[in-house]
Amino acid sequence: MNKNIKKIQSMIAGEKKIQVGKEPKTIQQRKEGEVWTEASLANPKGAEWTKKDGKRVQITKMPGKGFANTCNDCKKLILKQRDQDTYNRMQRCYVCQIDFENDLKAKNKWHDWVMGLEKERWAAIEKEVSEIMKEMAEQSDKQFDPTVAYAIGNYEQSKNRQDIAKEMN
Repeated sequence: MNKNIKKIQSMIAGEKKIQVGKEPKTIQQRKEGEVWTEASLANPKGAEWTKKDGKRVQITKMPGKGFANTCNDCKKLILKQRDQDTYNRMQRCYVCQIDFENDLKAKNKWHDWVMGLEKERWAAIEKEVSEIMKEMAEQSDKQFDPTVAYAIGNYEQSKNRQDIAKEMN
């Protein structure tokens, strides 16, 4: 008789396959909102878990990625790197920024918008440079020692006098 037919007949007869060497999984039924600690190889101290909406969720102190950043137009979470780069500059996701610029181009206002951005950028640069210059002026007043300047000037004058005297001889 064929092996497969014997297996089917044994299954119909109610015989169960005996498995040796493997422990069956024990499934603990947890209640909604229950909190427990479970150790693993990655975290031997144990991680805290809770049951939320019928699913097992790890309790962490860190918010999820993109938790605070959402696009101002479409309210989508900012998760991708190009969305994050665009969001840092324009407070929109990449797709919404492209749509915004296309709308400006359709209304022939894109050039004016870019010029406004450039004016803001140069105003910020000018402000930063003026602050740096002011700090440098304050520091130079504190660090300038006139006696050193006079000593250097006198040394140069005496050196020049000696050179002139040598040339005359």
